[in-house]
Amino acid sequence: MISQRLFGTLPDGQKVMEYSLQNAVGMQVDILDLGGIIRRWLVPALDENQPAVDIVLGFDTLDGYVADQAYLGAVVGRYANRIAKGQFALNGKDYQADVNQGGNCLHGGRDGFNSRIWQAQAIDNDNEATLILSLVSNEGDQGFPGTLKVNVTYTLSAEGLKITYRGRSDQDTVFNPTQHSYFNLAGHDSGSVENHQVQILGSSYTPTDQHAIPTGELADVSGTPFDLRELTTLQEPLLSPHEQIKLGNGFDHNWCLDAYQPKMTQAALVAKAVEPASGRTLTVYTTMPGMQLYTANYIGPEPIGKNATEYQAKQAYCFETQYYPDTPNQPQFPSATLKANEDYYSVTEYKLSF
Repeated sequence: MISQRLFGTLPDGQKVMEYSLQNAVGMQVDILDLGGIIRRWLVPALDENQPAVDIVLGFDTLDGYVADQAYLGAVVGRYANRIAKGQFALNGKDYQADVNQGGNCLHGGRDGFNSRIWQAQAIDNDNEATLILSLVSNEGDQGFPGTLKVNVTYTLSAEGLKITYRGRSDQDTVFNPTQHSYFNLAGHDSGSVENHQVQILGSSYTPTDQHAIPTGELADVSGTPFDLRELTTLQEPLLSPHEQIKLGNGFDHNWCLDAYQPKMTQAALVAKAVEPASGRTLTVYTTMPGMQLYTANYIGPEPIGKNATEYQAKQAYCFETQYYPDTPNQPQFPSATLKANEDYYSVTEYKLSF
């Protein structure tokens, strides 16, 4: 089932709509056409007499999202994560993308996909609720080449939420969209996630410099806090004296996913999170080569979150499926180049058991 309502009006007069997708097992996912933002994800409480639990961080008002600097729940792009100094070369030509964080281009620039109103189409049937969001990013948008047509499809089934990304450009370009939801399986307002367990099926990761740009090394996770190949409680690795943990103030790193194969179309299991008190479990499947685990290291109490919650660092985790950071400048990484008039396709699924 899908319903919709007016969520608010932007300062420039554009109206923002919220679409509520519901499934047969009591889940509800509320999505804004602003930035494709997942604003709420409600799951049934353990006690059926208690209200549903909201497992993603977010805001109650549009003003919160206008002020937000942490991309809570948004689709980000054209290029998720960072491009060093916003500079890259393609087909022998140099490009300068918008620089918006620490001297680098982060998540596509200051006016990225997260700040756009997308065209929305709701499709309802007996077993699934689907929301298709579409956007045209014109030639030169934030410094990127090519006019790019983008389509992001959210499908809520009994298992969870499937996100399908499609894109097509009239010129060669780089393209790397992802979803930036902040999960807390105990509830968005429940405090630290340091006692939650996380598993990432990646045998290597990409260490970074002090500006969060990969050094180019594919480092073995063995014997490091980045070895999350088995379910691991987050507290111990987050307290590690490892240089990379100190640089990021926690996890803010890309894992090279073991399941990845070029041009794969079937999403593979790559990660899991478990909240031990409830047993609530999130599993992540994707066709992408990498995934950024971000432990909300710099999130702060403002803007005020849902239900007047003052969010704090380590109160959530993001599973951002992606090409590796700075891939346009790292030829040894899987390529993020989208050739002219070829179709981009990727799938990420967030399955939930409770």
